[in-house]
Amino acid sequence: MGNKGRRFLTIRARLFLRQGRCGMLLMLAWAGFGALGFHYFEGEPLRKAILDALYLGAPRGSFWDLYSFWGQCVLFGIVISVFLFQAMQQYNPQEGCRMLAREMRDHAIVVGYSHLGARIVEQFRAEKRPYVLVDRDATVVDDLVRAGEPVIVDNAKEDSTLEEAGIDRAVLLVVASNNIETALLVTKKARERNKRLQIVVRCYQDEFAEILEGLGADEVISSSKSAFREVAGFLRPKG
Repeated sequence: MGNKGRRFLTIRARLFLRQGRCGMLLMLAWAGFGALGFHYFEGEPLRKAILDALYLGAPRGSFWDLYSFWGQCVLFGIVISVFLFQAMQQYNPQEGCRMLAREMRDHAIVVGYSHLGARIVEQFRAEKRPYVLVDRDATVVDDLVRAGEPVIVDNAKEDSTLEEAGIDRAVLLVVASNNIETALLVTKKARERNKRLQIVVRCYQDEFAEILEGLGADEVISSSKSAFREVAGFLRPKG
């Protein structure tokens, strides 16, 4: 299993613990009640009382009978089985990917899983370069989510989304969205949050290129300009 696989399993375990925290708190409260009961009602030393409350001892007495019955029948027989079942059922792959994204450091952020965005992500995956992808369309990124990639399914224009993507810790931002409003807002907010960030924006409309540069983009890739560079060589007269 690779590093990413181990990291994802760790995150899934953390999710499991977070979703089952109510059941665990109830277990701890019950064990605390038992320890106090054995200590004060049965006169046991505190260390032995704790062991008995955790079912690691062999106590006798009326309090043990009561504690054992309710503990095994109610807590371990009903509450624990229910919270384990719910925790497993409520596991959300998107949340796991989001948690993975939150742990990234010195990474690239790709906004928009467009044709360009998909190629960039494919390149990052091939190079094993740390990245976070942000796209609000869950159906478009479903394969990446199932693969356990660091994907945030949300609106990149929201401050909370950029924060979760680690905009403060990123070294590169590539805005590959087809939406010019997203490009403008994300560029502006990203530059305000991270002065050292390299920002590259793809822009379909040439008239917005200068605006994006003014908002903090280091490089604005205009579709028409890129296309012109590709065909410029064919425009020169031959001979």
